[in-house]
Amino acid sequence: MAIQTAQGKENLAVAYGNAATYAALYTTVPGASAGTEVTGGSYARQALTWAPGGVDGVVTASATFSVPAGTTVAGAGVHTAVTAGTYLDGAAVTSQSFGSAGTYTLNLTFTQS
Repeated sequence: MAIQTAQGKENLAVAYGNAATYAALYTTVPGASAGTEVTGGSYARQALTWAPGGVDGVVTASATFSVPAGTTVAGAGVHTAVTAGTYLDGAAVTSQSFGSAGTYTLNLTFTQS
């Protein structure tokens, strides 16, 4: 059954944001399970603050990561904790290779349809 009301979509989008509290970058594309997470340098998962609301079932967040040299970012995902925790969701991103250490900004959008 599809969600028929704006309020129902909003409630579910906000719940997603409340659960997905940390973002991660991967060197492989995640799917039903997490990809291979970036390691090394000063890389760490980043806390997410989702934009308030969930208007029309949409919430957004962004995070900026430190990426070590020699890394190719191929995917991103969300987790329930800064380490370990539960992997909730992920997807491919436009692949970006880092010959030297740099930063990667991830923009996330969740849409409850």
